[in-house]
Amino acid sequence: MYDPAYTKKFYNAYGDFEWARLEATPFGRLQAIIHEDFILRYLKRGNCVLDAGCGPGRFSISIARAGGKVTSLDISDKQLEIAKQKIAAAGLTNKVEKLIEGDICDLSMFKDKQFDMVICYGGALSYVCEKRQKAAAELTRITKRGGIILVSVMSRLGPIQNVARMPNMITLQDPDKFPSMGSGLWSVLETGHLEFYSPTVKMVHGPMHLYTAEELKSLFKGCKVLEVAGSNVAIAETPHSGEEVAANPKAWATLVELEKKINHDPGLVNCGSHIIMAVKKN
Repeated sequence: MYDPAYTKKFYNAYGDFEWARLEATPFGRLQAIIHEDFILRYLKRGNCVLDAGCGPGRFSISIARAGGKVTSLDISDKQLEIAKQKIAAAGLTNKVEKLIEGDICDLSMFKDKQFDMVICYGGALSYVCEKRQKAAAELTRITKRGGIILVSVMSRLGPIQNVARMPNMITLQDPDKFPSMGSGLWSVLETGHLEFYSPTVKMVHGPMHLYTAEELKSLFKGCKVLEVAGSNVAIAETPHSGEEVAANPKAWATLVELEKKINHDPGLVNCGSHIIMAVKKN
């Protein structure tokens, strides 16, 4: 299932869209706020941090601004080029130690227990599919004892719920026509395996594994789970979601605070587009 060459090709084609998607909508901006909140609460100034699957460098910038010494890694050379440009535009080039092209399934360029904190946000752990346990072991190996690992993955139940929330009438009338390639609604719900066509780059999106919170917890052997949250659970991922609220600063501030207060609830953790988790290496 996992094809690193295809994943690289897809994200090279995706280009600047990967940066823009977290700014284009209120839903995306809320995702960025919640993910950054985890970083700011766990990062200590001077920490040596790996941003694994850094994409265009959004969270590498957050780490550097907060005083971390960051190494940025991604499978896509195009995304790394964009990251280099964004980091330079933020005036943080001297705060980022290295930008490295690499695969989270093979972090052999790093020593055991090298980093105080390892961050793997977005989709990297979802895209490695059947190699997710290997990738989690690599992320754990390079983390120091007592160090923090922050990960986020695509949620299984959030996209399934959106079929009814939007609603997607094609799928509701025929669950075998879930917007995927070769797998229907019930199959995605049962297995977490999803493939779909991306009109943005006119390519089939690389296969991905959608997670439940319990499944994500089970990947990190020898680690203590500190917290798990959903992102986003306060608003649904629908067209124009949150636009009216985002136009009003007071309402937007309330929405952000509401998301932070409720997204750890066990009944809601699986209901966002992503699941975020913080673990501590024993």
